[in-house]
Amino acid sequence: MYKKLINLSCLVLLLGLAGKTSAQLLVHYKLDETSGTVAADMSGKGNDGVIDGAANWAPGWIDGALQFDGSLSVTLPAGNMGLRSDTGSVAFWMNMAELMGGINTIWWGGDNTTGGGMGPENEMHVHIETAVADVWQGGELCFRVLHGPLVHLHSDPEKGDASVPGNPPVNPVLVNDGQWHHVVCTWGDADGNVNLYLDGSLLQQAAYTTPSYPLTNIYLGQMADGGRTYTGLLDDVQIYGGALTEDEIQMVMAGSEVLSLPAALPEPANQATDVPLDTVLSWLAGDRADKHNVYFGTSLEDVENADTTNPRGVLVAENQDASTYAPTELLEFDQTYYWRVDEVNAPPEAGIIKGDIWSFTTVNFVVVDDFESYTDSSPDIVYETWLDGWEIEENGSNIGYADPPTMEQDIIHGGSKSMPFFYDNNMRYSQAERSLTGSTTDWTANDVVAVSLWFRGNRRYVGSFVEEPAGTFTLTGSGADIWAAADEFHFAFKEVTGASAIIAKVESLDNTDPFAKAGVMIRDTLDADSRYAGVFITPENGVRFQYRNAVAATTERSFAEGITAPQWVKLERTTGGLIRSYYSADGSTWTRFNLIQVAMEMPVYVGLAVTSHNAELACQAAFSNVSFPNTTVAAEWTDQDVGMLSNHAEPMYLALNGKAVYHDDPNAVLIDTWTQWTAPLQAFATQGIDLTNVETLAVGFGDKDNLRPGGSGTVYFDDIRLYRPQAVEGPVSVPIENSSFELPGTDKQTGFDNVAGWSTDGPCADSGVETGYTPTDGDWTAYLMSGDPSVWQLTDHIIAEGQTIELKIDARITWAATSMLMVIYYDDNETRVPVATIDVVLSDSMQEFNLSFSAGDVPESVGRNVGIEFSNSSSGDTWVGLDNVRLEASAK
Repeated sequence: MYKKLINLSCLVLLLGLAGKTSAQLLVHYKLDETSGTVAADMSGKGNDGVIDGAANWAPGWIDGALQFDGSLSVTLPAGNMGLRSDTGSVAFWMNMAELMGGINTIWWGGDNTTGGGMGPENEMHVHIETAVADVWQGGELCFRVLHGPLVHLHSDPEKGDASVPGNPPVNPVLVNDGQWHHVVCTWGDADGNVNLYLDGSLLQQAAYTTPSYPLTNIYLGQMADGGRTYTGLLDDVQIYGGALTEDEIQMVMAGSEVLSLPAALPEPANQATDVPLDTVLSWLAGDRADKHNVYFGTSLEDVENADTTNPRGVLVAENQDASTYAPTELLEFDQTYYWRVDEVNAPPEAGIIKGDIWSFTTVNFVVVDDFESYTDSSPDIVYETWLDGWEIEENGSNIGYADPPTMEQDIIHGGSKSMPFFYDNNMRYSQAERSLTGSTTDWTANDVVAVSLWFRGNRRYVGSFVEEPAGTFTLTGSGADIWAAADEFHFAFKEVTGASAIIAKVESLDNTDPFAKAGVMIRDTLDADSRYAGVFITPENGVRFQYRNAVAATTERSFAEGITAPQWVKLERTTGGLIRSYYSADGSTWTRFNLIQVAMEMPVYVGLAVTSHNAELACQAAFSNVSFPNTTVAAEWTDQDVGMLSNHAEPMYLALNGKAVYHDDPNAVLIDTWTQWTAPLQAFATQGIDLTNVETLAVGFGDKDNLRPGGSGTVYFDDIRLYRPQAVEGPVSVPIENSSFELPGTDKQTGFDNVAGWSTDGPCADSGVETGYTPTDGDWTAYLMSGDPSVWQLTDHIIAEGQTIELKIDARITWAATSMLMVIYYDDNETRVPVATIDVVLSDSMQEFNLSFSAGDVPESVGRNVGIEFSNSSSGDTWVGLDNVRLEASAK
């Protein structure tokens, strides 16, 4: 159905003459096909989309359209497009006659394949909201951006912040009305905003500060995880590599294309860091470019001002055909480069279009293993290089997944893969080791001083199930929730074949969240997205009957408010799948929820469940009067976490040629975000390792020479590198953890056991932290008693050749003291080696005191971590106060 008559060539020409724009067209799906499984890209870029499902072509806003039915989606060739989170636009016509199912996703983009709209992944998406009581009426248009600061624009602007629970609908504009609507979402515009437009008008706008990442996966009609699909018509989809202006949006709405004449979408991305030395530059050519002039060098002034008549030594390619450029030599370490591409246009826009200045900075490291080259075929399977504990009784490690893909492809630090490491240290150690050959064995080349790796663990395992006294069961667990399409909780269960029933009295439940849950459950499998039915008591939201009747489907629920523990709950399931659910105040008079049907396969899992609804907290629930009426069950219980990985704390080490250096934090495996661990090579050299001949590299947990009962878990490793000294051009602040000795929640504490960042070598008689005594940063100060052990902190900063380290602190007399000892030291395999000391004379008021040293005077300190130390050097019973610790590193 052709709605408008457009002279496209006229519109394009007028825009081209009006001046350049950075909104480079990447894809234009007119969706006018009448058959096949390809959405043809009419932009000329060749970015055809692949239709997954039975395509249903229908009349559209302009000619044809594609009908989405909830099972159809389009996968875009995101890897060829170059779209990033920094800036871009997506535009389309949509027509939804009826809101089907839950949230309907029209467009999704991110750097992963697991994003489902609400998780921790980097993603952005356009969707239609489903009805939620006191939140959404259902049919609102939304543009949501995460991770980083959450952005949630929507078509009920008067409602306010959509992320705040309890903001009810105010004056929503609903798009599930059977009419054609034009939608444009832009991000990273000239004013640093993200914008949502509907039918040519700006609906909502917000500041945009999301992290920079490539959109390596893009879909129409679904989220990356395949869920929250779209039911409705879609027509004339356009995606741009920059933010469209309001005038350009009017042109796109009319069916035109916005053309861009300058080069765009540089790779490496503008201001990128850690760029490989052998990188090849590429860009998206301007829409009228015929040839390209490339300027490249280390001088911003030269690259900015050079042209073909005055190349200034940076014109590296003139009138070349390709939109790539490979430098003729390897780039230098830790160097910032500047580049520019001028487009030489063909008629009718003949002439040279000067490009923007782009920059990037190269790596300051040598890659040991980035885990990108491993495949699922021999000899490139990860466990054929990293040899684990397979068939070695005392080694409890397993590397990689048993079934392809063997590498982790969603939990990654860089690139597209990381190495999963499974450890089991119950009277075992766990280690994986790889061999090094050739030039990779020389760990003194390129002036490297430290080895670094990135790791990510999991939260501490907190789940437990105890019967004490007899007949009373205490179940402890954490977890995000039992809700939505996947669950996180602790489960104590018995396997049942046939009809099943369970009764329990929930005696008590910790209020870790108003929606924490404890109750009874019948579950199809132990997978997070399993079908299930359950009756749960909450601290503040009553009793809830919940069920999921298809794998990975959204949880449905009924509830009764005002019900709290103690409360009886009961669940019954027939062999045909009929579910009856009840609650009762006395275990005699029962109230039943509606009957429902949930299909399951035998055996099913029947038992007790608890979730804290806050993954950071453990929730404890007490049950009594647990029974399985008319159900055949074994005497023994089994309990485990469902839907969440958790770790037992085990010490982590890195070993060269069999000599290990341990991580400073014995609980490092409990860190559930990507964390860099850097170990100075000198720590291995002092153990006798010849750094010119490193033959083996190992990572592991535990102590092979001291086997003991231990735990298990999973840790992911990525990006093992050798680092060169950091180039320092001026004073750089060295991070000090808790530099002002803060300890919220009290007003005084003796000792430093709970004071983040600080340690002592023994118990303190009367040293610690307190509020008051003229703090100069924050509300707290430390106080040190004469005769007590010193307080110290080892930093992550590695001393570089030629650096000067300066320590500053504010200190005073608090009672009868005269002096304080300041120390700068370096760490030698957990031994503090002083390199500078000073005994400062104090007064009754806070004063700044300084201490410094030069690495040139202590060459053995280079490549080691720097630390700081303080003690009260006065005699008698005296006290000093200190605050606001600062540490700076500068070049000599």
